[in-house]
Amino acid sequence: MQNLENSLKKNVDSLEQRRSQGWDWYLVLGGLGILAIALFLHFWQLGTIPYPIFDESLFGQYAKEYLEGNPTWEGHPPLGKYFIMLGILLFGQNEIGFRILGASFGSIMPLLLIGLIYRLTAKRNFALLSGLFLFSDGLFLVESRLALLNVFLVAFGLVSQMFVLAGLTAQGKLRTFLLCCAGLMLGATASVKWNGLGFSLLLFLVILLVWAIAKFFPKNLAKLGILAEITKLHWWQYLLCFVIMPISFYLVQWIPLFMLNSGGVHQESGFGVIHSFWQSLVRVHEHILWWHSTDIVTSIDPEHPAHPYCSSAISWAVMARPVGYYFQNREAYFAVIQGLGNPLLWWFSTLAIIVITIGSLLPPFRKSTNIGSTNYVLLGYFANYVPWLIVKRCLFVYHYMSAAVFSFIALAWVVCQMLEQKGIIRYLGYGIIATVLLSQIFFMPLWLGLPILPSDFYRRMWFMPNKFAGFNWI
Repeated sequence: MQNLENSLKKNVDSLEQRRSQGWDWYLVLGGLGILAIALFLHFWQLGTIPYPIFDESLFGQYAKEYLEGNPTWEGHPPLGKYFIMLGILLFGQNEIGFRILGASFGSIMPLLLIGLIYRLTAKRNFALLSGLFLFSDGLFLVESRLALLNVFLVAFGLVSQMFVLAGLTAQGKLRTFLLCCAGLMLGATASVKWNGLGFSLLLFLVILLVWAIAKFFPKNLAKLGILAEITKLHWWQYLLCFVIMPISFYLVQWIPLFMLNSGGVHQESGFGVIHSFWQSLVRVHEHILWWHSTDIVTSIDPEHPAHPYCSSAISWAVMARPVGYYFQNREAYFAVIQGLGNPLLWWFSTLAIIVITIGSLLPPFRKSTNIGSTNYVLLGYFANYVPWLIVKRCLFVYHYMSAAVFSFIALAWVVCQMLEQKGIIRYLGYGIIATVLLSQIFFMPLWLGLPILPSDFYRRMWFMPNKFAGFNWI
């Protein structure tokens, strides 16, 4: 047992030593370079496409109603609309005002992922490549440049994981404080949309895995890296940080909505306000459950879908059915915004998930020293993806975004392993990076709504209707 403790301490100290050797200027400059280009892409001509398009007509309107004092009860918790409302408050009811907070969150998201992976592994190339792949995706860019909610959900999810890892690295009161921050961010993630609970499920599965290894395979505990510190948490830290804090945040974020619209519950004074809060809370959740079960969103009949861009969850990993957000025919030019991920990035990333999943079952892999980071990535992917497979309603490819982040990380890990080899394997790794970036450039006009000739548009629509079973990019 003493040897195990020494091994864990040595592992954690090694990570901390690599992080505390001063600024890693390669990492800093690489991260800032990605951030600079991301800022340009997210804010360049942000107000050119007229508001509203696609679901901006819903979420932007909901956010504006808060400023008008009469918010609507709708199908999601209110936190995401608060951020859109803040942009409107600062910049007015115009394209910039509605979209600026989403663009801001989207710009820094690659930097958040770089920080998360570096905190997990202390490997700068792995961290930078993960951020680069997220930066190169089109669906994240499109969602960030519009008044939509998913970018807030994923950003809070990444921050929650950063706080978890930072807390596991720290000691004493600082550890508890950082883990409480993680809990608050988990609450914020679910407060944007309920599917943000995928990040809470990830944490639960990680805790379960670590304790299972500690009990049944204690000799492998040191291979989990910083995640092994989970076994040193007190029971009250689990309760406070991962139960009380998320629930508290989730409850508090409803207060502004109920102050303006209690749902018909009589607002009483004194302690009666508490009673009316719980009544409103029950009613609003009944409303959300009704909203998600109404025929408007539940039809999955291919002949009569609830929406023309509905897609099955099983199809997301290969991007069979993207979403068309905006289309205009302007004097022989098309202006298009297509909710289309970077195709080569998505396909390579899905293949990477398959490779790591199969590899994790093989004895040589289980003996490696990377099982902590790779199992974390797999759990993050499946926790945010598998629950969608049992949902019986109209779904869209953007519901895959939380899982997609972990698939990008998986690809970064595979490519980093390839770059450490010699000969053709190494060049294949560089080839994957190059083709992903070239694909990003090729599809950029469809993500930014740039004028494009019809022939160039159709050249990018690789899957036309009824040409390849299950695939349709139009």
